[in-house]
Amino acid sequence: MRALREAAVLLAIAIACSTVAYFGHPKAPSFHVDDLERELDEILEMSPVLWVDARSDEEYQSGHYEDSISLNEENWESLFIGFLDRWLPDQATVVYCSSQSCLRSHEVARRLKEELDIEEVYVLRGGWETLMEANLVGGPEK
Repeated sequence: MRALREAAVLLAIAIACSTVAYFGHPKAPSFHVDDLERELDEILEMSPVLWVDARSDEEYQSGHYEDSISLNEENWESLFIGFLDRWLPDQATVVYCSSQSCLRSHEVARRLKEELDIEEVYVLRGGWETLMEANLVGGPEK
């Protein structure tokens, strides 16, 4: 019985130490995906902004926010060079995807923050649908 009690105490100490280390680490990931999210009106007040479409290549081809670039997880390596060609350190980067089934924008934003150490990376709350509701995007002719 004593051995079981000692094992439980050691396990509790290990869990407490790992929890403190995890939350105290400066690069610990956030539990809230909306930490990066911003409303459209807030984003439209930012200048300059580089818009990044995190949807699939097919969705991007069928319509996208004017002057946005495509950067998604599926083709990260080939599209990342295009991002680097357009990105400037003094501009905010806003990532969007389809709000109905997409956390791609959060993943792309996270990678940009981690891999390039970009401070001003945001995700458009509501994504593509928000842009459509605001009449800022259209179909393939855009």
